[in-house]
Amino acid sequence: MAESSSVPFVRLPREEGRAVSRSSHAGCPVADLFAMLGQPHMLDLLSALLGSRGRPLRFTEIQNRLGLSPKTLTHRLRTLVGAGIVVRWAYSEIPPRVEYEITEKGREFSQVFQILSDWAKHNTLNPVPVVSTVGRLTRGP
Repeated sequence: MAESSSVPFVRLPREEGRAVSRSSHAGCPVADLFAMLGQPHMLDLLSALLGSRGRPLRFTEIQNRLGLSPKTLTHRLRTLVGAGIVVRWAYSEIPPRVEYEITEKGREFSQVFQILSDWAKHNTLNPVPVVSTVGRLTRGP
């Protein structure tokens, strides 16, 4: 009987029609952060909230800026609220009003985004040709 792989693979519930899997780095804070930030539209959402300069944004305002479906936007905002990056303000009004505001914890992302932006300006993700030599190099006559 063949041995199973030593890399753990856990099949998790489907998220928005896509299977979600957990890598062998589960529980690593940096991997968890990148997994959260890597969700579709998450960086755009954070950028919109950071760009509001501390002013709360209404759900519909965010939706109109980003062009996201209500379901997707709700899911992303719940993730950010659950992580303490965004605070949700719900008002008992007719029609209902819900606003979202970046927290101090969330404002710290601006420093991270600046560092990543600086790195991206000086580097590329395009493949870099690698030269490797096998064997001995010989010089001409």
